[in-house]
Amino acid sequence: MQWIFDFFNLRRPIVVLSIAVILSLTMMGLRESTKFHLAKRVSITLFRGGQWFFSWPIYLSRLSGENRFLRQRNMELSIQVQKLREAELESVRLRNLLGFRPRERFSYLPAEVVAEDPDRIINAILINAGAKDGVREKMPVATAEGLVGKVFEVFPSTAIVQLLLDRNCRVSAVVQSNARVFGIVEWIGGERFRMAVPLRSGVRKGDRIVSSGMGGVFPKGLEIGVVEQIGPEKMGLLRDLIVRSSVRFSRLEEVFVLFREGYDEMRGNVGEGETKK
Repeated sequence: MQWIFDFFNLRRPIVVLSIAVILSLTMMGLRESTKFHLAKRVSITLFRGGQWFFSWPIYLSRLSGENRFLRQRNMELSIQVQKLREAELESVRLRNLLGFRPRERFSYLPAEVVAEDPDRIINAILINAGAKDGVREKMPVATAEGLVGKVFEVFPSTAIVQLLLDRNCRVSAVVQSNARVFGIVEWIGGERFRMAVPLRSGVRKGDRIVSSGMGGVFPKGLEIGVVEQIGPEKMGLLRDLIVRSSVRFSRLEEVFVLFREGYDEMRGNVGEGETKK
């Protein structure tokens, strides 16, 4: 094997020239289309190699910055989770001391949106989860951003979800602030809702509106939106809050159907003005 290396080392110029001549003769014998494709592939390969060689320091620098940001974000979220866990344990202890019933616990069934407004009767979407997955009518549906609506009609493998963007889907809500004002949220167009509150309620712009849990359909604490505008007084008693939805309904792709214990016993209750057409 050593003699081969010695041969190439001694006659390197001749070997290189011979290889170049052979490649040139081979290229001359190829068709024009083949030459074009081969030259294109070689150019792309060389370009990618050069791009990688010159860009990898930038890539490593960017990756290092992203890692630092993610580590910091991970630490912040870990601290927040610990605080929430402690708050939950404290809440459980206080509820036990006061004799309150434990809060409801939910499991989540992920589903994809496969169609929008399938029957043209209600403002709705069609999801790819149905009766065979345990989905039942009036089950709440949400995303990570907040409340989406409720199951309106169930089929074996799909279900129609009535969105909050439907005038017949109203939600009992509460202002998530020290004011703790209750009201009914109803759709007024676009991705905005209206909520009537007492005149001197102390609600401010930017306050979050969440479901109150009253009525037995939607669980407590699911975000609905943020107060965008506070309207003028109505007959000296009430005023309307204009709430911007937290969910971007025009971009819905995946949702979660919420399951809770004892839901089947509550299916006969409508509540909250959430009438089914």
